[in-house]
Amino acid sequence: MKIHLTTLGCPKNQVDSELMLGMLTDAGFPLVERAEDAECLIVNTCAFIDRAREESVNTILELAKLKERGTCRALIVTGCLTQRYGGDILTEMPEIDGILGTANLSRIVELVRQAAGRHDWATSAPPGYLYDATTPRLLTGRVPYAYVKIAEGCDMGCTFCAIPQFRGRHRSRPLADVVKEVEGLEARGVQEAILVSQDTLAYGRDLPGNGDIADLLLALGETRMPWIRPMYLHPAHVNERLVERWARARVLPYLDLPVQHGDDRVLHAMRRAVTAKRMKEIVRAFRAAIPGVTVRTTVLVGFPGESETAFQNLLEFLDEVRFERLGVFTYSPEEGTPSPGYPDQVAPDVAAERAAIVQEHQDRLAWERAAGGDDDEARAPQWPHRAEGPPGDALGLRRRHPDQQPAARDEQPRQRPDDGIEHQPRLLREEGPGRAARGRAGRAPPDVPPGEGDRLTFE
Repeated sequence: MKIHLTTLGCPKNQVDSELMLGMLTDAGFPLVERAEDAECLIVNTCAFIDRAREESVNTILELAKLKERGTCRALIVTGCLTQRYGGDILTEMPEIDGILGTANLSRIVELVRQAAGRHDWATSAPPGYLYDATTPRLLTGRVPYAYVKIAEGCDMGCTFCAIPQFRGRHRSRPLADVVKEVEGLEARGVQEAILVSQDTLAYGRDLPGNGDIADLLLALGETRMPWIRPMYLHPAHVNERLVERWARARVLPYLDLPVQHGDDRVLHAMRRAVTAKRMKEIVRAFRAAIPGVTVRTTVLVGFPGESETAFQNLLEFLDEVRFERLGVFTYSPEEGTPSPGYPDQVAPDVAAERAAIVQEHQDRLAWERAAGGDDDEARAPQWPHRAEGPPGDALGLRRRHPDQQPAARDEQPRQRPDDGIEHQPRLLREEGPGRAARGRAGRAPPDVPPGEGDRLTFE
C-alpha cells in the first residue's frame, strides 16, 4: 500500500511524522510524494488554536475527495486533533477510516494494515509515548537541519493553553539518548540540530540524576554536530546559573524566549509565573553573557482583562527590551482552559487592532535599529566552536543586502476579525464551496531558525 503523509502544525509534529514514516518504511510500505498517487493518506494534525483546527479539518476534507476520484483506499488522521477529540472525529467525519492519538504513535504500522476496518487507536489516557534514538525516522526535508524532540508535554498550566490536555505532563528523554540521536543525525549529514519541546527549559527535571537543559547542551557540544539551536525557552525557568552555563555551551547565539505579555496583571492571569521586570533582567543577563545574541519572542494580545493601560504597558515593555525578532498572536479561547470564563473578555476586532499596532511598533524599532547603523559584523557573536565547523550563515546573522528592507517580525496566523469570543471549539467543519483554508507561505528571514518563517499566514 503506497503511503503519503501530510504534516500540519509545529516542528514537534514534524518529528512525529518523520518517526511514523520511518516505522512505515521499515515495515515495507512505499512512500509517494503526491497525495494523488497514494493508496493510504495520513494527516498529522494540529489543534493548538481554532485556526489550526480549521486548517486540520479542511485538509482532511480535501484529501478525502481523493477517495472518490483517486487511488486512495484509506484516510488516517493522527496528532493533536485526534488526541483531543478521540472517537468523536470518526462520528463527525465519516470520511476518515482510522485515527491515532499522540499516545499511540508506535502503532501506526498496525493501523495502516487495519485501516479498512476503521480501527480507533485514540486513547483518553494521559499521553505517555516518547520515542528514542533507535526509533526509525525518515527525514522529510531536503534541508541541512533536523528537529529533535528532547521532551514531551508541559506542567506549566498557562490559563490560555490546551496543550497539556492532549500532550500530557512533561516527560524528558534521557540525556544519553538525545546525544545518541544527535550524533546519528550528524552522521547522516545534518548540520544543525534544533531542539524542541513544549517546555525546553524544564528538560531533565523529571528524571533523577539525568541533569538539566544546561547539562544536555554541554554534552551536545561534545558531539560533531556543527550547530545546535534550542527553542521554546520559558522565562520562568531562567536563573543566573543557567545563564552562566548557557554562555559556555556550544550553541547558536539565538534565544527563542516567549514572553507573551509585558503587563504584570495580565501575566498573572495567564499564570506565566514571571513578572515583566524579571523578564527584562533575563534578557539583559543573556545579552551581557552572550555578545551579539539574537533574542526572538512572541506576545499574545487580546487576553481577557487586557485593558488599554495593560496594552500600553506591553508596548512600553517592547520599547525597553527591543527584541531583535517578534511574533504576535491574538487570543483564542480554548475549550477546557480557565481563560474563556474570565471576566472582561476583549472583543476580537480590538484584539486584531492591537496585534496590528504591535506589528507596526516592532517595524518601527527595526527601522530605528537599521538607521542607527547596527552592523552585523559589530554584532557578530563570540561563542566557542570547533575549527572544522566555523560559524556561517546558519548562525542567523547573515548580512543584509543594502536594498533589502529589515524584517522585524515573524508572520503568524491570526484570528479572523469575525472569530467570536463565544466560540465553542469543535471540529470547525465548514460546509459548502471554498471551505478549504487559503494562505500564503511567509519567507523565513535571515535570523529565524530554519522552518520558523515558513508557516502559513492566513489572508
